[in-house]
Amino acid sequence: MRILAVTCLLLALTAHIGCAGKQTMSLSSFRGLCLASGGEKTSTCSSMDICYPLADLLEREPGSLGHCLDICRDYAASLAQASVMNRCASMLNMAQNQCIKYCRINYEP
Repeated sequence: MRILAVTCLLLALTAHIGCAGKQTMSLSSFRGLCLASGGEKTSTCSSMDICYPLADLLEREPGSLGHCLDICRDYAASLAQASVMNRCASMLNMAQNQCIKYCRINYEP
């Protein structure tokens, strides 16, 4: 009887694991995490000015992990020089990290 109970428990656990879907990150979640994880805020640096345009780029459905990561890299590179001048480098770095996380969660390698 004990073997039957253990077997049923194992089958139930296996079925539950098999039904668990792949975790994804929505663009809304990305925006929230990006805004919340911004570095030091200054009068010339706003996380909204960095995160929302990046989310708009991701909204165009990159289609693949490689293309998604390219968007993160290219966006950060396009703002890199200006971010040093207005002390937004840490915020831009955090946004790029959240972007990479979004890509890795949502796109298969």
